[in-house]
Amino acid sequence: MQIDKLSLRNLRNIREANLNLNKKTNVIVGENAAGKTTVLEAIDVLSRGRSFRTNKTENLVTYGEKDLYVGAATAANQKKLEIKKSRNKTQIFIDSKEEKKQSKVAERLAVQTIHPGSHAIIEGAPSERRAFIDWGLFHVEHSFKKEWSEYQKILKQRNEALKARDPNEKIWMQKLAPLGESISSLRQQYVDSLQKSLVVIQNQILPDIELSFSYENGWGTNKSLLDALKERKEADQEKGYTSCGPQNADLKIALNNKEAQKICSRGQQKLIANIMLLSQAKDFFEKKSFPSIILVDDLSAELTLEMQEKLLERLFETKSQIFLTALNDSVLAEILCEMDSGVFHVEHGEITQ
Repeated sequence: MQIDKLSLRNLRNIREANLNLNKKTNVIVGENAAGKTTVLEAIDVLSRGRSFRTNKTENLVTYGEKDLYVGAATAANQKKLEIKKSRNKTQIFIDSKEEKKQSKVAERLAVQTIHPGSHAIIEGAPSERRAFIDWGLFHVEHSFKKEWSEYQKILKQRNEALKARDPNEKIWMQKLAPLGESISSLRQQYVDSLQKSLVVIQNQILPDIELSFSYENGWGTNKSLLDALKERKEADQEKGYTSCGPQNADLKIALNNKEAQKICSRGQQKLIANIMLLSQAKDFFEKKSFPSIILVDDLSAELTLEMQEKLLERLFETKSQIFLTALNDSVLAEILCEMDSGVFHVEHGEITQ
């Protein structure tokens, strides 16, 4: 869903702001350290409960204050979404009714972020790439959330049984295997369905390379998960945890048939990550028929102006509600401000529209 209004209090250097937003594009303009990125963080905190810049609430709360607040009114049905966070407590509200699960807000605000650290999808740990896949599944495949939650509960039970060498481990293993197979199947189907968008956007941004993606399930291709769990039981007992399954899956990314993680420059990694995230947003709109939200922080970092323009074109094609930061007097700011966009100027934590 799109956001009509955004309110924030005590978030980094912004004491208070109440913004009326554009349903398509919103540009946050200012100098370095003015507070531009903080506006993007507010939306991320509301959706996921944390910022793409930090997991620590104490780093987000304005110095001298005890908690932060972010609230939004959605465009489609005027739902009121709110979050209040302190060091030790998080409260979430939907239409003034308190909710226990952050996922209840995330279901309504499908937020994707493109930022200078997005290259971690390429060079980071497998967990980064699993998170990429699972974001898509969470928002487009209703059964995934329930199955993944159940899998994690049973995985914890099996790991405890392995540590204790409890014979009931066999029961947990037999429950774990079919769930793991199902989760892996959903992930494989999602990666396969994403290929069409990936190819289209890659050809528009990096037409002179060959880019490929393959899902690895976390236990091998020629055996069932149950057989793999049985084979590794003794080793797992020694380690005290389950060493195979979808929790160990990965998405292998190849550039010209070579492992992208090993051969790509930082700039290439960033472009590939952008291709992946834009493809995901495009796929989301095609499947859900309503827009996601894309936060874009510092698009100009390590990219030529020509490449920035290519990425902007692809961004607008996703039909998402877009929030971008740009430096004062930059070419990017000039391009964006000339469009039919909401423009917000940030200076020393004060925002004017």
